[in-house]
Amino acid sequence: MAIKQLFHFREAGQDDLSTFSSAALFLFFVPYVFMATIVYGIAIPSGLFVPSLLSGAAFGRLCGHLLHKLDHTSGTFADSGTYALMGAAAVLGGMARMTISLTVILLEATGDMQYVLPLMLTLMAARFTGNVFNEGLYDIHIKLKNIPFLEPEVPTIAERHEIVAGQVMSTDVKCLRPVERAGVVYELLRNYSHGTFPIVDTASQGTLYGTASRLMLCTLLQRRAFGSPDVLSEYDGCGFLGPKRLSPLVQWDTIVRAYPCYPTIDDVEMRPGEENCWLDLRPYANTAPYTVNETASIQRTYRLFRTLGLRFLCVVNHNNQVVGIITRKDLLPEALADSLIKGRNAHLYALENFA
Repeated sequence: MAIKQLFHFREAGQDDLSTFSSAALFLFFVPYVFMATIVYGIAIPSGLFVPSLLSGAAFGRLCGHLLHKLDHTSGTFADSGTYALMGAAAVLGGMARMTISLTVILLEATGDMQYVLPLMLTLMAARFTGNVFNEGLYDIHIKLKNIPFLEPEVPTIAERHEIVAGQVMSTDVKCLRPVERAGVVYELLRNYSHGTFPIVDTASQGTLYGTASRLMLCTLLQRRAFGSPDVLSEYDGCGFLGPKRLSPLVQWDTIVRAYPCYPTIDDVEMRPGEENCWLDLRPYANTAPYTVNETASIQRTYRLFRTLGLRFLCVVNHNNQVVGIITRKDLLPEALADSLIKGRNAHLYALENFA
């Protein structure tokens, strides 16, 4: 209702009976903006769109009201409602740094195509002026929350320097075998919070077999989908596996049925003697994960990661052996700068490790 009144109330002339006074608009605008700034970010549904729209409309109407006062209401300037609309667009554009979408939204709200050009000019001016000082409020909040958000374009540092995937990957990769002991899987999930673990085939010199998600592993452990300890006594020695299934099979619909309340590792309780039981991961593994070679450029890796919406990317060598893994945090500009510095000072890091 307040926004509707700020947009549609018309100036009443010298009597000024059916519109807001300058003092009322000022006393509303200043405390409202101050309180909106203070309460932003707290855990209440206060929002950003409506407060920005309302404060901008109040400030725009105040400017229009003052112009009518200076002009003695002779009709030189547009109605105060028009200034309220432009003020709302300016504050929204400065906050969100959006242009085309806000223009369409405000045009749909007004239903008048004559405001297309003023709205576009106002939003572009607000965007360019805001970019001089800082980023948009949504972008700032993403960084405050430490969310690894990847921009559409490749970071500038990746365009200026020759960086390959092997420089930015994490080399401390925790892998599993296609058939692993339940105790090993349990301790791995207990000690590490990774969302996915690569599965390597020891029978072929550690080549990549697939990946297993943390949620799936927790579900298998909770349902005790493992075989007896003596079902594969010679596996540790030769590493060869036949096609025979070595543990009870859990149907895929049973695993999916737990969504979204999948079990965690805290919900799993290992009984005495179950640590040596064998867990056959072959029926559940993703045997065709996305991979990238360690010599691939970071531009190609970045575009592949962002286009497909990946959460991780296995890095392999020419023999398809896992040598590292890349996550979103490894592709941020800060991480790329650190990897570039480490690559230039590799001899210093080698001396420190040797000492």
